[in-house]
Formats: sequence, structure tokens, C-alpha cells
Amino acid sequence: MDKRTFQALLVCFAISILYLNWITPPPQETPQQNPEVVPAGEKQEVVSNGNVSPNPAVEQSGDPATVSPTIIPVQDPVEVEIVSLSNENLELQLTSMGARLTDARLKKYKESLDSAEPLQLLSSELKSSGALGIRIPSLQLDLSKVNWKLVEQKSDSVQFRTRIGEDRFILHTLTLPDSDTYELISDLKFEGKWSAANELYYEILGAERIRFDPAGGATAYPNQWVAAQRNQDGSIKEANHEAVGPIDSGEMRKSSIAWGGLESTYFAQVIRPLGESATGSLVVRGKESGFAGASLFDEYSEEGLQGWPVRVGFNRKLDPGQLQSYAVFLGPKDPEVLSMNSSWDATQLIDYGFFGWLCRPFLFLLRTFNSFVGSWGLAIILLTFVIRAVLHPVNKRNQRQMQVQQQGMARIKPQMDEIRERFKNDPTTMHRKTQELFKQEGVNPAAMFGGCLFIFLQLPIWIALINTFSVAIELRQTGFLWIDDLTQPDMLFQMPFSLPLLGDWFNLLPFVYVVVTLINQRMMPKSDDPQVQTQQKMMTFMMIAFGFIFYSFASGLLIYFIVSALVGIFEQKLIRKELVAAGITPATASAPVSSGSKQVDGGPGAPRGPGRPGQNNPSGQRKSKA
Repeated sequence: MDKRTFQALLVCFAISILYLNWITPPPQETPQQNPEVVPAGEKQEVVSNGNVSPNPAVEQSGDPATVSPTIIPVQDPVEVEIVSLSNENLELQLTSMGARLTDARLKKYKESLDSAEPLQLLSSELKSSGALGIRIPSLQLDLSKVNWKLVEQKSDSVQFRTRIGEDRFILHTLTLPDSDTYELISDLKFEGKWSAANELYYEILGAERIRFDPAGGATAYPNQWVAAQRNQDGSIKEANHEAVGPIDSGEMRKSSIAWGGLESTYFAQVIRPLGESATGSLVVRGKESGFAGASLFDEYSEEGLQGWPVRVGFNRKLDPGQLQSYAVFLGPKDPEVLSMNSSWDATQLIDYGFFGWLCRPFLFLLRTFNSFVGSWGLAIILLTFVIRAVLHPVNKRNQRQMQVQQQGMARIKPQMDEIRERFKNDPTTMHRKTQELFKQEGVNPAAMFGGCLFIFLQLPIWIALINTFSVAIELRQTGFLWIDDLTQPDMLFQMPFSLPLLGDWFNLLPFVYVVVTLINQRMMPKSDDPQVQTQQKMMTFMMIAFGFIFYSFASGLLIYFIVSALVGIFEQKLIRKELVAAGITPATASAPVSSGSKQVDGGPGAPRGPGRPGQNNPSGQRKSKA
């Protein structure tokens, strides 16, 4: 580009700026046909029958979000109306402002033990911000902020209508069947002259928050969003559970989704398109990490509210004249309830975790025992006995092996002392000779750490039990002894002060668990071997650490641990008695026998033959007795 061309472009640019700012007259203001239209960020009040309600163009979620300018459709001014629908399970509240669901309560579940109020799944108090609002992004229409007209109301349904321009209408009908169901049906119909030249898409999204359930700290992500894709044959793929949190770019989309929604520990809000093998493009909307006001959501979590807001819904093609329907599940993650929704494989809402193959039989046994004894606390105790009985052969074999190896180490101690003394200046040779002695005498010191091994073998069971108590909604608000809720810490009394990491509630069960486990360890056979002593000390510190880790765990889980430790004390005595009967005691040095040889063991204090290891028998084997 030469110099003259550049100068000409610069002059043209300057003239255009002058024309737009000083020569062109300002646009004439047109009268607003919709009283709700306001510039972004400003406030206006709508007066209905003398009552003042917030401006619907500004989102009242309580989140520090910037409101974008929206094109509000032309419609007849109407008053904001509130409508209630109810059946055996649900009590719902809907508003004409956005034709949305604003409140959902579950009649068969209580808010708390001290309250008879139905449990709130969605409400303004939970920062839910309403569900089932409609948006048409390509037309810049956010109809969740528009006051729709109530055109029909029945005992089980309500219909809203809004007008866009002069010749386009949208009908939103919400129906709650008068039956034992937890599903609300949402029907959308787009009428009038919609542009056929462009493909229009609309969005229908759920509430951005639902009830928060910490579940006694037993689950890492008490609130998640969940989605399930559909296979080509119409079947449902395995559901994907994702933790609620910041979302890159504030939005994600997934195709061929059969259903999706938000879930807490025990409850869920799920939206799914109705129709044979119906799917849609899932929309997940939320906040990005690092935006201004992110700390507010941390405060929400501390107050017992779901922190990060996430909306889950569908993006589908706008099809004029055709009815598009959705089912919205608002209910508990109860296997019996979910099994009645097998058409969309609703049982996948229950996330059993990696050890789900253990959780399912545990839950089956808990429910079976409870049906017999009528107490979930006693059912947990019976489950403990079953698990300990299954592990008894492993524990017995482990104890026998530990005892035999301790005897072997005691028997070869003089030879080991001799090797240490002879080769104290040559560690390499000392190690080689020691290993040769172990091999010759059939001693394996590593086998003496079976106590730790037995604990680690139980880790999958512990993790499975943690998940079990996190998904068993039957245990929610179920009491036992002084415990009010088996899914929460036992909370014996509230302390006048707060302790770091522990809080201000005194939980008795973790201390009982530590004491019982320490008593159990004290009953273990004592040994003079430094390695065994180190192992026992390590296990003592480990049990104390577990007491701190389990301090905020569900009381039902602590009941299992305590009963398991008590059973372990009696099991230890039984195993020791059986070992003594088999001639395996610390006083009887039992040695391995080579093939074709018979072990000679005269019992405690019995004289040993010339084949005693370490005396004129380099092979370390006992001689056969005639």
C-alpha cells in the first residue's frame, strides 16, 4: 500500500466517525408496548393489583451475573399470576413470569427431623432461579423473563401463552398427573408464521440449583449433573455423573442425549424429551472459574447451599405446529421409585461408584435385614456379622501365618545374631547370609505384616460401605439409640467452642471406635522382634489417624466399624484357641517339614531330637522319627 492510498483511507475513516456522531440525528424513541422492557442493569417495578413485584428482565438468582440486553416480544400487558399444582407426591408452584416452575416440594420427605414441612427440592431460598424457562437464542429472546398470559387452568394442568410480534405465539402447558408420580409434563407448541428460511432452535433448561445434601461428608461430590446418551437401537447408555463446578467458556453441549439434569445425594431433577427414542442436544450452562464474584459460591457451600450454578436442559429445533413434550422428574433417588421409571433406565441416577458390585449386595442385605428386624441400626449390625463371617477364613489363615513366622524368627534369632556380629562391617554379605538363612529355614519375615495386609484387604469393603451409606436414601433421617440420622455424624451434643477440622459438635462414635481398636491391638500376641514391634506401633498410629478421618463420617458407617472391631476381639480369641489346639503357639517352635518327612513336635517344653535346627543339621530339616 502506497502513502497516498493510506492517507485516503484515513480521511474516509475520519469522515465516517464525524458523520455518525455529529451529523446523523439521534434515533427517535418509540413507545414501549411491553411494560417489562428496561435497559440492561436498570430496575423497574411492575404493579399488579397494588402489589409490587421485581422487574422480570433482571434475574433474581442472587448471583453476581451481568444481565444482557434482550428483545422482549410484543404482548398484551398482564398481571403476574402464581399457580399451584399438587398430587400425592409433589407440591409445585408455577408463575406466569416466564411460564416457569419456581418451587417444588416433596410431600413424603421432611425438610428436617425438627420440621414437618415438606422437603424443598427447588425454591428461591435454595437459589434455584426457576426451571423450564424458554429461550430462542437466534432471535435474542429470553422468554423466562417475559410475563406470559394464563389462558387455561385445570386441577392438574395450567397453560400459558405469549405473543411474539403480531403473528407468532408460543403455548406452554404444564401437567402434573393426579397419580403416584414424580414427573411433571411440559408441552411446547409454536404457532403462527415462523420463518422457514432459517432453522430456529430453542432451549428449555432446568433450575440452576437443587437441594444440597452433604451426607455426613461421606461423598466427595454431593451435587452433580448427570446425562445419559441413547444408542442407535433406542437403549440407554451408561449415565455420566459430573461434579458441579466451573465450566469452560460457560457452556457445553452434547448430542444424542436421552435425559439429563442435576442430582444431589438423595434427590434429582431430570429433563427428558418424550417420544419414541427421542433425543436432543444437551445444554449445560454455568459460570467459568476466575470470574468476578466466584467467592460467593464458596460462601453458598458453607451455608449448606449448592455452590456453583449449573443449568441442564435441551436445545432442539423449533418445529411450528408440532407439539414437543418433556417429562421432568422431581423426586428421590429411591430404587423403588426409580424402578417405576424403567423406560428411561432411571436407576442409573444412583451412582454406586467404582465398587458398585459390592454396594448392591450390601444394600440388598441391609433392606432384607431391616424387613425382618424393623431397625436400620440393627440391620447394620447384622450386616457387620455377615461381612466378618465371610472374612473369617482369610483372617484365620493370616493369623496362623503370622504366628508360624514369629516362631520361626524366634527360633533362628541366635543364628541371626551370629551373622550380624560376624559381618557387621560388611552389610552386603550380612544381607546375603540373612536371606540364605531365611530360605534355608523357610522363614518369611514379610508374612508377619499380615495385620496391615488384612486392613488393606478390607479397604474395598470400607469404600463400598461409604458409597452404600451415601446412596441409601432409606437411612436418611433414620434414628438409632441417641442418633437422629444414620447418614449424619452422631452429634451427641454441641460444644461451646469450635475445634479446627472437627467443628463444634461432639461426635462420640469416632472415639469409641479408636478405643475398641486399640484394645483389639493390645490383645495381639507380643513379640520381641523389632519388626513386629514397629508394625504394631504403626497400626496404633494408623487407628488414631482413622479416628480423625472418620470424625465427620455417617454414624451408620461408624456403627459398622465399631461392631466390626468388637467382633474382631472375640474372633481373635477364637482363632488363638484354635491355633493352640493345632499346636501353634509362641512356645512351640514349629518348623517347615521337607517332603517325605514327618514333623516332630512334643509340645511346649518337649526335648528335641538331634535334628534341631542350628545343631549339627546344616540343612535345617528335622529327621524322621522311626
